[in-house]
Amino acid sequence: MKINTHLKSVLLFIPIFGNSLICYNQENYLPENNTVSFNGTFVNKNVDDEFKAASDNGLFKAMYDIGAVTDEQRELLNLKLFRDDRLLYFMESVPGSDLYISNSGYMAVLDMHLHFIQQVSIRFYNDTGKFVYSDTFEYASLFGFSPMGEKFVVGTDKELMIINLRTGKSNSVECCSKFAFSEDEQILATAKESRLTIYEQFQPVYKINTGLFYPRGIAVSSDKKKVYIIDKKNLKAFSLSDYNELFVKKLPENYSYRNLMPVPNAILAGVHYRYQGISSGILMVYNSQGDILNEKELATKNYDEFPETKSPQKSSSKYDQIPWPFIPFDDVHKVWNHYEQHMGDGTGYWAYLHQGLDLEVPIGEPVYAVEEGYVKLVLTIGGASYWRLAISPDQVSGYSDGWLYAHLIESSIQVDVGDYVGLHDYLGDIIYWSADWGHIHFVNIHDQGTIWYYDDDEWGINFNPLLALYPITDAVAPVIENFSTGSKFGFCANETSNYLDPDSLYGDVDIILKISDYHGDSEWEQPAFKTYYWLKSLPDNSLVFPKTLGQILNHTYEFYNAGGYEGYAPLIYKKDNLHPSPHWMNESRDYFQILTNNNGDSIAELSETNLAFPTTDYPDGNYRIFVEAWDEFGNMDYDSMDVNFDNFNTGFSDISFVNNNINCFPNPAADYTTFEFDPEDEFSSPVTISIYNNSMMLIQKYLYNSGDRNSSQLKINLEGFTGGLYFYKIVKGDNEFTGKLIIR
Repeated sequence: MKINTHLKSVLLFIPIFGNSLICYNQENYLPENNTVSFNGTFVNKNVDDEFKAASDNGLFKAMYDIGAVTDEQRELLNLKLFRDDRLLYFMESVPGSDLYISNSGYMAVLDMHLHFIQQVSIRFYNDTGKFVYSDTFEYASLFGFSPMGEKFVVGTDKELMIINLRTGKSNSVECCSKFAFSEDEQILATAKESRLTIYEQFQPVYKINTGLFYPRGIAVSSDKKKVYIIDKKNLKAFSLSDYNELFVKKLPENYSYRNLMPVPNAILAGVHYRYQGISSGILMVYNSQGDILNEKELATKNYDEFPETKSPQKSSSKYDQIPWPFIPFDDVHKVWNHYEQHMGDGTGYWAYLHQGLDLEVPIGEPVYAVEEGYVKLVLTIGGASYWRLAISPDQVSGYSDGWLYAHLIESSIQVDVGDYVGLHDYLGDIIYWSADWGHIHFVNIHDQGTIWYYDDDEWGINFNPLLALYPITDAVAPVIENFSTGSKFGFCANETSNYLDPDSLYGDVDIILKISDYHGDSEWEQPAFKTYYWLKSLPDNSLVFPKTLGQILNHTYEFYNAGGYEGYAPLIYKKDNLHPSPHWMNESRDYFQILTNNNGDSIAELSETNLAFPTTDYPDGNYRIFVEAWDEFGNMDYDSMDVNFDNFNTGFSDISFVNNNINCFPNPAADYTTFEFDPEDEFSSPVTISIYNNSMMLIQKYLYNSGDRNSSQLKINLEGFTGGLYFYKIVKGDNEFTGKLIIR
């Protein structure tokens, strides 16, 4: 596999880097604490099972435990930061999910608790554990410390921000996909597509058209005379005096550039060799003229290869069928979090919908492509645990669809933007998420461009992945559980927490099911995929409301943005203090799915939260409600419940009273309501106002003195009234007026 077998002996270089000495391997120029992974990327030897993070120079190392986890968050506990073997400080609880350590001992902690609105909060601590700075960023996908370790860089869709942690001040330059400093940090180089920009003191001094549309790495030489850039096949060097191209080096078939690292008198390139089930990381050392000084294979891994077998089509699905992304491809793998699953912290305070499908797998499990196509993105949204890639079958500048694979080990990822991937190609390995397992976040997304950036119009969600994965052999049907003691279903006044007696339903009613589902041998409880309901009158058993779709967990969203899903959550699920959002890490999770917030189609609109079942459209009497709950695999549970509609069919006359000059407000009411009369009306007799409960029992009677022209209102204190439906009757002589009063 050697590209060049010409080797030279190399002297030992020990320059000053930041505040520490760096020792280099005499044979290959590589700093002693670095090596090359089997995918060609540079990795830190100090990061292992014991030390979870380390500075580039290897001087600072951190160990920590992982506590509770969610779909996108991890609790880091018992952190110890070391300088060499000396403990610097201990932090019992770390306020974030991942971290970076600088060459001067600063620590950046990335907090992902607002990931569902594309935000990451970063807190910084110095080498004594003292908090020094924090900020929150939207659409961040580029992170890292500067060489001296006192600046931190965050790249968003708007800018590249450079934060000076010693002063608290920041500078910003144009957004980019790659960045690199000179060793003394006087020069900053950035790349986005074919544009390479050179900055001095954060001011642009030159823009170079490199001709490389998919840049994979850049570096500024140690003497600040050259800047290097790579794509898959090319390494180019440009002069920093006249910005002319100095040389270009090309790789043969099956080799690709992955990383660059400047060292004194040379440039190191991490190269990936991949062919016939072998993935190897190769270090290539070039001198300042582009001559190869050394070439050495430093890591290798054998991976399985499989024929590109297509999955058979399912006639019941409109989606192209795909295999599962793990071996065996023809087995259902453990589902942890469901598409559009109700998620939260177990309280009634907030909730959102899960944006894809989470599959639980062992740590380090290989991931395979479910469809051939072109790599559209490879990036992280929050540190080492959040690397992801997406592959689309269409390499177009307009909109296209593709599969997103998230939570991969960066040093295992086999591809980069612009690469072509075949069906069942090995993509990379799953990171550790909890103490003994990992997971993939998997979903079909929609974006535009030959490169998909993490920006504010990106990654629209297309459909529920379980509708495309094949085979689906689960035989466990959903279960419709009792909503409460003595009631199979739940009923409440529309968009309230006023729960109604099934024997006395009135007004606009939300119908709620408590549904439980399990996929195969997974211990994680799921919601129902699809619900239906219909209504028959009793005792004749005639259909009065046809079978209608309640909800289907297969909605399309414009943006990959759970901030919107938080708004959609109460459209699909009931959430209040009695029925809080399920805790994401409970294996048993209660899902209260609302059937009636839908006009019967498969499109979710926020305005549909106002929809409900109108019991007033039907005569008072007995009815039977029927429901079905389905999963994606064709399994179904069925149940019914008898109810009574009671909308005040009392026999009161509906005779209008004195030109209808009476107004009751507010209605619905809470603490009080007011009956207002027109003072210009003259009444020869008093007016009585009677309040009845929904069982037509008289609760209270009031008298309005119609002869008092200065008294045009009668205010009624509702303290002591329980929430629900009431009726009022106004009587003046032989005239009556009746109406409804809702008390919250």
